[in-house]
Amino acid sequence: MRVGFIYNIATEELLRERPEMTLRDSDAIETIEEVTAALQAGGHEVVCMNADQQLPAKLTQQKFDIIFNIATGVYGDTRQAHVPAMLDYLRIPHTGPGVLGETICHHKFMQKYVYTALGLPTALYQLFNRADEALDPTLQFPIICKLPSEGASMGLDYGSVVHDEAALRERITFLINTYNGPVLAEQYIDGREFTVAVLGNNPPYAMPIAELEFFGKVPIRLDQMEDSNFEMLKQATGRDLELVEMESRSNVPANLPPELDARIQKLAIAAYQAAGCKDWARIDLRMDKAGNLFVLEANLGPGIASDCIFARMAFAAGWDMNKLVNTILNHAIERYRDAGSERINTYLGTLAAERERA
Repeated sequence: MRVGFIYNIATEELLRERPEMTLRDSDAIETIEEVTAALQAGGHEVVCMNADQQLPAKLTQQKFDIIFNIATGVYGDTRQAHVPAMLDYLRIPHTGPGVLGETICHHKFMQKYVYTALGLPTALYQLFNRADEALDPTLQFPIICKLPSEGASMGLDYGSVVHDEAALRERITFLINTYNGPVLAEQYIDGREFTVAVLGNNPPYAMPIAELEFFGKVPIRLDQMEDSNFEMLKQATGRDLELVEMESRSNVPANLPPELDARIQKLAIAAYQAAGCKDWARIDLRMDKAGNLFVLEANLGPGIASDCIFARMAFAAGWDMNKLVNTILNHAIERYRDAGSERINTYLGTLAAERERA
């Protein structure tokens, strides 16, 4: 097959316009090389493309059987959906969901809204458009403040977890002023954190679970920007920034009792289906001191290089990089082949059918 491979790489123009977002969204060269090599090992012709302003023209000027997409787009708070939207409009099959799934998964507020509506456990939350909005009385401290539609730990540091209303207001003000957008305030779940690689569609399935082990002063995951990208960010912004190091590690497979392992995998698969994930995604969860599980978020197109947690979970199942990448691709191929003859099962569809039978 002729496979287009779309990713994000920083360009001079994008670095001038939006340096931090560009560098945090950029895929590592190692990731691009490993995925390209794996697709070629699967017998495919691979055409590599950056998700820049020239991408629409490239998609119309060439023919592709399918696209392997890990790009996050470029502009706006729905940019993650732009590449799938173009592909769907041009009727080019691709890995991952379409516009709806991408939009839900890249907006933590909407993702949590869906989980709550479907009865999946997730931490209490509130979206702030202004720092002086009234605090929902059901929210209890500590609270963690996040950017609702950004990944790669953008806007997160050890000051993100606040313990009183004054600190909350200060943090929200900082994030709104710095990033010019709303802030998601979420009940902080003090406990253990797990992450699960989920693949497939009908039905999806889970890989061995990873548990995060924290060493920093606050037990939260902070993705560390590559040294070269960090230096470029300092030069582009002219700010004297401090590199936030990743003070955590992922233990794969997690050493869990079978009952807990099964509970985590079941909830991860339910969250994957509820959020509209397709082919592959990473689901993050926390468990409080009482043993209650909560879905944090679904991550589409997570890091897939061989040293990333997603790949390491697949390796724990006995897979190699070639099998991981081509299995994701094959799930997408099968999904498009099946779509013409039968309805793809989703958590939403299953729930509706169960309610109808009741």
